[in-house]
Amino acid sequence: MKRRDFLKRSMCTALATGGLLSAGGLLQVAQAAALNNSGIRGTGYKALVCVFLDGGNDSANMVVPQGISEHNAYAQVRGDLALDRNALLPISPANNGGRNWGLHPNLSGLHNLFNQNRVAVVSNVGSLAYPINQDQYNNGSVPVPINLFSHSDQQIQWQTSVADQASLSGWTGRIADLLHNTVNNGHDLSMNISLSGSNQLQVGEAINQYHMTNQGSLSLNDVQWGAGPARLAAINALMDAHQTNLFKQGYADIFRRSLDLDGVISTALDNATPLTTQFPQQDGWNTLSEQLEMVARMISVQSDLSMNRQVFFCRLGGFDNHDNHLYDHGLGMSNVDGALSAFQAAMAELGMEDQVTLFTASDFSRTWVSNGQGSDHGWGASHLVMGGAVNGGDFYGDMPIIEPGSLDSVSDHGRCIPTIAVDEYAATLAQWFGVNISQIPDILPNIGRFNTNDLGFMNSV
Repeated sequence: MKRRDFLKRSMCTALATGGLLSAGGLLQVAQAAALNNSGIRGTGYKALVCVFLDGGNDSANMVVPQGISEHNAYAQVRGDLALDRNALLPISPANNGGRNWGLHPNLSGLHNLFNQNRVAVVSNVGSLAYPINQDQYNNGSVPVPINLFSHSDQQIQWQTSVADQASLSGWTGRIADLLHNTVNNGHDLSMNISLSGSNQLQVGEAINQYHMTNQGSLSLNDVQWGAGPARLAAINALMDAHQTNLFKQGYADIFRRSLDLDGVISTALDNATPLTTQFPQQDGWNTLSEQLEMVARMISVQSDLSMNRQVFFCRLGGFDNHDNHLYDHGLGMSNVDGALSAFQAAMAELGMEDQVTLFTASDFSRTWVSNGQGSDHGWGASHLVMGGAVNGGDFYGDMPIIEPGSLDSVSDHGRCIPTIAVDEYAATLAQWFGVNISQIPDILPNIGRFNTNDLGFMNSV
């Protein structure tokens, strides 16, 4: 039996028997066998932090050609969406494609971090079923992702890495299925923690995501602290009673585990040394700064929680800019810059820069061509990766050429064709995180269709 099939069947058995995190569960046996055969890459604590830019970040205005002729061609295509060349923040990546580049003027903090080699740009990433070029797209000779240019479908495909069929699990969920019971010693606290509700990225077949708020773990304060001993005793009696119905027993177990986890997390956070890094106050609808502050606090207590590997999910909305594009996108860039810059400062304060890697993701980029008020749904997009383990200050992959009739787009609207698959982006992060190269196909089943499983933007373990 293939290792992947063995893992899947073992996971299903663990779920069916209620042994999800039990020390003797079949999932743990399967994981131990796989890890003993190929080993975990690296030691010590590591965390991945996903910042999902909800709605489709216009990366063509995040990283912009600044040379005179290239900027003129960019401005001709973008029209009223074009940024002023003189306002851009210049950068000097070695892999510059023979062109000069600048960052969005509201990314001053990330500009400094790029120049300090703490931030890299991964160029033109997107959901792909197979590698594809303009001719292949136009003649239909290569399959494209399901429901291409759809928000919901592209979000799911970014988070599952599977573009040509439905997938119930996400790629960090599959990492947790493989590693959690071994590297985190089967801790009841999941490897995957979301600060922004449910997401597909962190859904595993056995290990699921744990939800937190910007203020901390979810609790039943009214029951635990404000309701008096009679109600607390009644709740405890209900949870402790043996239930003959499996669904009732499962609910009671989850309820109990949730209360226990809240107690453990709240105690650790309450006893932690406060961070001195100041996270910016941002608009009420934007909580990215608050989300990343809570992630930083959780990372500060990882040793108290006995966690060796963690994945955090944060989300910032406001990028579906069909109108009022320049202002709204500029606000989004400002919010991203403030939150990410503060987070990196917090990691430096904790001495955890080399152990924590933050990466961006999004539905897609926007069309290069204006719709008269904003931009429409695009495809390939450039993304940011940040941290002390990042080979920063450079571009990875080829930036698209934004000019009339560009071969890098699939239509006159300027929908950029991805040249790097989500699978390759994810594989690079997964290997740094600790997934052995032989296990990458278990995490990313379509990786064999693409050029590489290591794009080079992370330091080797």
